[in-house]
Amino acid sequence: MTTWLARLTLDTSRTDVRKELRDAVAMHRRVMSLFPDLPEIEGARSHFGVLHRVEQADQAERQVVLMVQSNTRVAPERLPEGYVVDSASRNIEPLLDAFAHGRRLSYRCDANPVRRPGHTTREVYKNLPPIVALHGRHADDWWHRRAGLAGLKIHTHLSHPLDAAVGRCGKGGGAQKVRHHRVRFEGTAEIVDPDALRAAVIGGIGKGRAYGCGLLTIAPLRPTE
Repeated sequence: MTTWLARLTLDTSRTDVRKELRDAVAMHRRVMSLFPDLPEIEGARSHFGVLHRVEQADQAERQVVLMVQSNTRVAPERLPEGYVVDSASRNIEPLLDAFAHGRRLSYRCDANPVRRPGHTTREVYKNLPPIVALHGRHADDWWHRRAGLAGLKIHTHLSHPLDAAVGRCGKGGGAQKVRHHRVRFEGTAEIVDPDALRAAVIGGIGKGRAYGCGLLTIAPLRPTE
């Protein structure tokens, strides 16, 4: 199965683009509109292997980039006219096939670093929420653990807190709040388990993958870097 990575430049002068960039649920729906409708299948995101991430492109020109990874090539023509001002897709299978132990690369991932307190911890700290967002060095420690499971040995990293991915899922009184804490991790690393890294790139890392978290993008480093 082929893995595709698309880069869609959005025009944020449009009202609908700005609204959806503030609403993670709406952006999820917009991303899924890039793929064929599957009314008979639940879990279309998993079916198409979809992960996405929003990045700033050119603030002066009011553009952002929507990165979309999937096992089916996106169809930008399914978006409203003018929503995308530029788009490109590439098959990243050659990149995945070139993974080798010891190879160095750069990486980026907007992830959802959280933990679930255990029973003993909840007994001691009665007001703890069921899921605790991690910040600072605790988030960094989380990333090092998850990167290790993903077949990477981290050499350098920077972490940048991002606005939470928020929205509402459902309609009327039954609508539920969606909120995913986000941190961007980027830096350089070395491959120590090519198979684990391939699985992490294809499947994503952590929670919130429907709402812009978990997409791990990588680029090989030249020997001098």
